[in-house]
Amino acid sequence: MTNLLRNGSLAALVAAATLVACSDRTITAPEPPLAASNIAVDAAARSPQAQGTASVRWNALARDLVASRKIDPPMAARFYAMLSVAQHVAVVGVKSAAHDEGHARHQLAPAAVIGASAAVLVAVFPEDAALVRAREAADASRLLAGSPNAKDVASGVDIGRAAAARVIARAATDGFDAKWTGSVPSGPGYWFPRLDNTPPLRPTWGNVRPWLLRLGSQFRPPPPPAFESSEFVAALREVRQISDTRTAEQLAIAAYWADGAGTVTPPGHWNKIGAELIDRHHFDEEQAALTLALLNMALMDAGIACWDAKYTYWLLRPSQADPQIGTPLGLPYFPSYVSGHATFSGAASELLGAVFPGDRRALMAMADEAALSRLYGGIHYRFDNERGLALGRKIGSLAVALLPRGRSGQAVLSLP
Repeated sequence: MTNLLRNGSLAALVAAATLVACSDRTITAPEPPLAASNIAVDAAARSPQAQGTASVRWNALARDLVASRKIDPPMAARFYAMLSVAQHVAVVGVKSAAHDEGHARHQLAPAAVIGASAAVLVAVFPEDAALVRAREAADASRLLAGSPNAKDVASGVDIGRAAAARVIARAATDGFDAKWTGSVPSGPGYWFPRLDNTPPLRPTWGNVRPWLLRLGSQFRPPPPPAFESSEFVAALREVRQISDTRTAEQLAIAAYWADGAGTVTPPGHWNKIGAELIDRHHFDEEQAALTLALLNMALMDAGIACWDAKYTYWLLRPSQADPQIGTPLGLPYFPSYVSGHATFSGAASELLGAVFPGDRRALMAMADEAALSRLYGGIHYRFDNERGLALGRKIGSLAVALLPRGRSGQAVLSLP
């Protein structure tokens, strides 16, 4: 059996195909639609097939690591995208290997996802390498226990590691580590830093190389209402009114969607929703990997586009304009316009609503609630949320355009 990692044929395959994933079945979800409150799936209710989906399991591990390492939302979205794109590329490599060399494809695909996932997570969480390698060994052993041919598992892991190497190489040049040499503008209506002038979070993130967008500024929203204009004053007054009369239900909604430091972050919240829907609808490894790749690319690009807007307009937070506005869940340390939660939610709900059309209405309602939660928390103006949702949905539509369309369709994931 040819070792695809050693002889370099996987790299040639991936480069030649430009990461084209051909699908022989359309991703759809059975009816009837789920209620928003029923989208979460209890682990005990998952089918054995769903529990065995390596893509879903490794995304869960990534969420755990993001939470434990207190990764911020834009960087978390980048890590989730790296993981899922590597998983998808690995599954694409499996399709060729299984056809060319007679491997057992049902063993190759999960093995490839395991190899790709472990390699990416070791690269982005080096402090947790021992934990990740232990999970890799355990997952590979589980496959070996049910495999008539141990070479298929080893070959699959090799395919996955090579796929991960491509994704890691791309990520190294995406500009995530660019140094900020600018300064915070000053004047009426501008966001302002703490007294110690601590720089805001990731002011260069809008220039990170995206997956679906051409540039972070591609869908840049128009300027926010002018400071002290009637529209701005009305929006600020609404935040203050909610702050003064905040109900227990509003606070609970704000807390549910907060996803602050030490959590899976807003992109991880939607990653979990997507994973639970994948399990609920019994997606196979190929469907799961493609869905998660498109979802996480859209989420990463949502962060890039949102941060581009934040540091283009530098709009001050409501509580900076009116210090009497309470922020019981804390205040993010970067400009207000547009809302990151809204942008992430718009992108994710647009993609997942297309993959799971029976659940689209519930997903859109969840995105609306996630955006509104930031108004309830005193963190954003309503226009931050509305324009963030619109921005995210434009990005989500780019991911939707890559979904397979029938038996002859293709989904193209470009890896420059």
